[in-house]
Amino acid sequence: MKEKRVLSVVLQRGFLSSRQAMVLLGLLFMTPAFVAWVMHNSSEEGWRPEGTTNRGMLVHPARPLTLPADMMVAEVSANDYLPGKWTLVYIGGADCDDVCSSNLYKMRQVRIAQNENMKRVQTLYIVLGDELSAALRKLLEKDHANMDVAIVPASQAGQFAPDFLVDGVPMEGAERVYYIDPLGNLMMYYPADANPGGMLKDLKKLLKYSKIG
Repeated sequence: MKEKRVLSVVLQRGFLSSRQAMVLLGLLFMTPAFVAWVMHNSSEEGWRPEGTTNRGMLVHPARPLTLPADMMVAEVSANDYLPGKWTLVYIGGADCDDVCSSNLYKMRQVRIAQNENMKRVQTLYIVLGDELSAALRKLLEKDHANMDVAIVPASQAGQFAPDFLVDGVPMEGAERVYYIDPLGNLMMYYPADANPGGMLKDLKKLLKYSKIG
């Protein structure tokens, strides 16, 4: 009889005390967050699930850009140039090395590959310096006639450098391609070794779902 009574008490109270049940529930809720934290910090760039749709690195939240009033692009103020189109931007020096040349090529091809949407996209090379080198001028004239160029001296560059300081990396020497939306917001970037196929797919998706630009 005593054994039956003990069994009855256990069945009535359950196998766990209220405190144990609360601890177990807490662990169940915290485990996914802990696993995500571990996987995010398991590599330098963090882990992203295979289902992630964007290939570039998102700038979150999107960052409004305010360029110097006297910075000119295609004979207009840079602040008037950006709105209305998706802009692919590369920032580099007056001497365009192999990485620079590769990024300019990617930007050109990604834009051309948009086909009928190509008119919604513009490419911009911001040259940090006082003038273009002869080699860079020749490269632009030969291979990138449709790319806009802004020559920016150090006095101007310092004004917008904080806007392009993303993930602790300054714009000088970053070798990144930046995506700017038609409202003038910096919203995504790609490292120097980015796959152009991913850049293309991201832009196609942005153009497909965007109601602006």
